[in-house]
Amino acid sequence: MLHKVMITITVLFLACSAIAELLIPSQMLAFVGIASNPQTDFLLRTTAVALVALLPSLWSARDEVNAPASRNALFGVAAYMFLSSAVDYQAFTQGIVNAMSVPSVVLRVLWGIVILWLVVRGTSK
Repeated sequence: MLHKVMITITVLFLACSAIAELLIPSQMLAFVGIASNPQTDFLLRTTAVALVALLPSLWSARDEVNAPASRNALFGVAAYMFLSSAVDYQAFTQGIVNAMSVPSVVLRVLWGIVILWLVVRGTSK
């Protein structure tokens, strides 16, 4: 049950982020202190498209915790959480983004750890 709840929350979080990045990229960038221009909006939208493409496989991982495809989808999301956090943290340390990015970094790292824990827990049963 916990597995299903965590995956559902993750899908909703990623879907909301992707929709916002597609529809209002300039506001999403402004939130972390980045000035918007056509190039940054384009790049953020391409990231959003990648997130949208990930959602169906992640959604299918809700029901089959021990299936290889589900584990792979979960590993992919955990990798996204860790790597995107690393990129955001580096941008913060270099003054590219403001401190509003830090809570997101912490949350995504913790969320990635929980997702990995779910995979390990699911395969050990």
